[in-house]
Amino acid sequence: MAKHDGDDGISRKRPVVEGFKCHETSRRENGLLTVLFHATLPTCHQEAIRLSSLSFDCREPSCGALEDGEEAVLLSDEDYQVDSNFFDNGYSLAGATGFKVWTGTRLLIECLAWPCAGDCSRLRELQQRISHGARVLELGSGVGVLGSYLAAIGSEVLMSDLPTLVENSLKKNIGRNAMTEVNDETFECPQWLSNDDAKRIGRGWAGCASLDWTQPVESQLTKDQYSSIDFIVASDVVFLRSMLQSVFNTVESIFRASTNPPPLILSFQRRDAKDGDESVSFTTVTGILNAMNDRGWSCKNLAWREVTVLKEDGGEDGAVKEDQSEVFVFEINLSNE
Repeated sequence: MAKHDGDDGISRKRPVVEGFKCHETSRRENGLLTVLFHATLPTCHQEAIRLSSLSFDCREPSCGALEDGEEAVLLSDEDYQVDSNFFDNGYSLAGATGFKVWTGTRLLIECLAWPCAGDCSRLRELQQRISHGARVLELGSGVGVLGSYLAAIGSEVLMSDLPTLVENSLKKNIGRNAMTEVNDETFECPQWLSNDDAKRIGRGWAGCASLDWTQPVESQLTKDQYSSIDFIVASDVVFLRSMLQSVFNTVESIFRASTNPPPLILSFQRRDAKDGDESVSFTTVTGILNAMNDRGWSCKNLAWREVTVLKEDGGEDGAVKEDQSEVFVFEINLSNE
């Protein structure tokens, strides 16, 4: 796969969108510190829905989701909480990463909601469809930033994650960003999405459901929720090798159940800089491509960006250093046709 250019000769390297701003604030509730992640909406949508930004409760500051000059929350050692959900059924350390915002979320939002002059034709097509009532299933929604954002600009979105994330994060953040008054009958919740937790956010709708990738999809979602959707989206969900096959098994179940299999729009940040393709813990780009080829799927690189991340330097003092990495947005489809 060419990292920089597509077959059309257009560079896939995407600049930072100047109009899109994020920042963090904090507050204390019952002695515990909560981080709030804020993201502005495109001006064209602000005027239509009288909503300028979305905000999300997080347990920790974001990682790689803020640009230089954007306000960030820094926690002291005393501010970090013992994970009260550690012993929840099906919960894991990987699941715990869902309580914060990661690098791939920002790039995926920019790609789908903030058109740029240099975008390839396929990305421009996706932007149009996402903003005009597309049915979207998000895997590994975490605190709900991506799914809520796509709802705000016009999609119908079902966000999903482990039950612990749904109960302790997604429901709360959907409620935080929901419109307080929905009186017009044209704002009736879409039937496929309909449940007590689905809310109107901006120009679209957002709901949530528990989805464990190690269990059959059909036993967790309604048939409409996994077989009649337009897109699957996922951000930063395959960074560990142990997660890749579980995620792809879930996607394959959706492909098989769908008359028109939806594309998977996946963001992925490289975390294998030290060990490359020999990394024991982290998924690599080559690993993703091999896993897709084994299933007969096709992949397009829609966008990529260089990012600076903080990593432990391996010393005994636990110091961190800046390191360069890359984050990609891939489109994955059922076949190579």
